[in-house]
Amino acid sequence: MKKNTYRILQEGIDKSGKESLSVKEVLDLSMLKGYKILGGKNGLHNRCRHITILETPEGINWLEGGEFLATAGYAFNGRDELKQTMIESAYNKGVSAIAIKEGRYFGEVSEKLISDANCYGIPIIKIPYNVVYTEMVSTFYYRLFYRKNEYILNLNNIYKKLLNLSFVDKDINEIICSLSNISNSNVFLFDRLLKLVSKSIINMPCYNDVSSMIPFGTWEHSLSNNRKISYINKKVKSSYVSIYPVMKNERVIAYVYIVNNRKTEELEQRAIEFGVSIISSRIEKDRFLKFNQPKFKKTLADMLINNRDLPDEFYFNVEKDLGWDKDDGYIVGLCFKSNIFDDTTDDDFNYIVHDEVSKLKDYDSYLVTDNDNSIFVFMKLEPGEYLSEIVNSVFHNINSFKDKFLVSMGVSNTYRTLNNIEKMYNEAHLAVLFSNYNIVYFNSLDTIKLLYPLKNDDEIKKYYEKTIKKLEIYDVTHNANLVETLEAYFRYNMNNKITASKLFIHVETLRYRLNRIMEITGYSPFDSEGIFALQMGIKLMKLIRL
Repeated sequence: MKKNTYRILQEGIDKSGKESLSVKEVLDLSMLKGYKILGGKNGLHNRCRHITILETPEGINWLEGGEFLATAGYAFNGRDELKQTMIESAYNKGVSAIAIKEGRYFGEVSEKLISDANCYGIPIIKIPYNVVYTEMVSTFYYRLFYRKNEYILNLNNIYKKLLNLSFVDKDINEIICSLSNISNSNVFLFDRLLKLVSKSIINMPCYNDVSSMIPFGTWEHSLSNNRKISYINKKVKSSYVSIYPVMKNERVIAYVYIVNNRKTEELEQRAIEFGVSIISSRIEKDRFLKFNQPKFKKTLADMLINNRDLPDEFYFNVEKDLGWDKDDGYIVGLCFKSNIFDDTTDDDFNYIVHDEVSKLKDYDSYLVTDNDNSIFVFMKLEPGEYLSEIVNSVFHNINSFKDKFLVSMGVSNTYRTLNNIEKMYNEAHLAVLFSNYNIVYFNSLDTIKLLYPLKNDDEIKKYYEKTIKKLEIYDVTHNANLVETLEAYFRYNMNNKITASKLFIHVETLRYRLNRIMEITGYSPFDSEGIFALQMGIKLMKLIRL
């Protein structure tokens, strides 16, 4: 049967239940004790916004939908044609239920009316003869008033609990746990890159139902490429998942996931939304504290690197403040260089690097600084700690975000004292220039390591200018890429086929470019002397750029 306007209105009435009562709740009013449902039991969930007394034939035309009708039948006395179409007319007006006083004017309820009640889903009910209308109406609206205020009181109580968290020094884990208890849901907090920050699980079977997809399964991973993820009560297997973006200055900084075996109700949604605003403030506070310390460290590190006249006592005091004043152990410099994709920012990269390093070393036990898109970390290795294990662990964890950025890592030699911080900085920086999104140790660099002390020598600069500098000028003036071609040619062991494939060009195009390189520089990339000169030129180019 095609649904009419009034019936659609009725079906949309206050599904949250805070603005209406169900037919079943109305029948539970004390003065209706002894009622009998004659038909339409499938409509006991209908929502009732009003209770209306119908005793005039025209009264049904005045209805707006969502009424619990009560009648003694006077309006239908002697008008059987109206009585027989009563249910259909009520359905067309969006009526929720019809209650008929027993033993008054209506008479017997026909089988047709009962059949219509079942068909249209409108309960038809016999209520006791002695029901007093005024008492029924006043009790109905008192209960409805209480329902509305109960919602407001519950919401206000939730707000107070959550607001208290923002004034008490609670950490993120405690806030997530409180939000989980208030909403009676599994709650997860992920950062902007969908890395798990905190969780509270109170329904393990429900969590197990979707655990393979949170947070890095194919279903969620595909969503992570969006700038903003948000939805409520998405059905996943037999569970429901809601995602709330945590915003700050119109930018997503994290996500709150709600996982439950039922739909999150409106009151719970309001609580979660308020909780998300508190989480936003807490994250911003934590980020300020975490990144304010590295800013101080950067100032200190830059002072140590750039000022060669500091007394030994100054270095000693810095080491003492960092907890490095013991004689055992070694200090090392690490350089992280990023190639960031479009949907990622420098802050995201900085956050990940600091977060991963801090898992190995306390925030107050290492120095950091940055230069362009590179981050430098200086830390001390304690006895029993192995450099390769620490380097591999940090690189592996940061590299797990390769859908957001690519990272190269340079590692300096190890030193006993902080007086060598400038060496560590330069060595790590030089090593990272030769990293192709992998780990490069300074002590693995052969020729370039020997040339480094001569980086400011005039002869070194002249050698670079008569080799690679000519190619750089040609590339700029002719919009070419001969330097890139030469680097790839050497990187792939001068294999023409592989080099052309990596550059996405034809082999003949590669040969043409190599010949142009020979014409411009005077050095052939096909004989040993020319190869040595050009390889040395590329190394000097990177050295001078440093």
